[in-house]
Amino acid sequence: MIDKIILFIPWALALLMFGLWLRSERIRRMQKIKLTELIGKDPLTGLSSRRHFLDIAAREINRSQRFSNPLSALIIDVDDLRNLNKTYGQIGGDLALQHIAQACRQSVRDFDLIARFSGEEIALLLPDTPLDGAIVVAERIRRKAEEKRIMMPDGLEFAMTVCIGVAQTQTEMDSTEDLLLAADTALQKAMTTGPNKVMY
Repeated sequence: MIDKIILFIPWALALLMFGLWLRSERIRRMQKIKLTELIGKDPLTGLSSRRHFLDIAAREINRSQRFSNPLSALIIDVDDLRNLNKTYGQIGGDLALQHIAQACRQSVRDFDLIARFSGEEIALLLPDTPLDGAIVVAERIRRKAEEKRIMMPDGLEFAMTVCIGVAQTQTEMDSTEDLLLAADTALQKAMTTGPNKVMY
């Protein structure tokens, strides 16, 4: 009996140590998520959070009105993300969003703002950029999104496309809500006529 207990002790200690390690990993992960939220970052994509985006957008609207500079916004939606999630699981959907985030980073200037705006949408704010310049950026992102295939951890690959709505402030009275509503309206048109479309 004592021999069995002695043999069991190392296994019990190993299980206990594994349990403690797992718990500390969970705590560390939760702390990382809370920290990224506090500094205005989305934990999945590393992009700005919606709240941070809206704070900066309000300031940029005021600045563009004060100096009569153009200000444009883009809203991007992954085509058929629900089907991607169904086919490739949540990992596939997460990789698709990370892929779009990277395509956006590679397509804009350092002072442009990119944010995870909702579960499926990414928004961009382009200061000192008129509508035609914003359309060029949107097309660049759209092409980058479709050109590179996404690799799953198991080696399976898939392609994806996006629809993008583009808008520019129209009057000195425009608010952040007006600009984003115009970009969202353009996005809805792109999704209706899409996939893989840029509309303004």
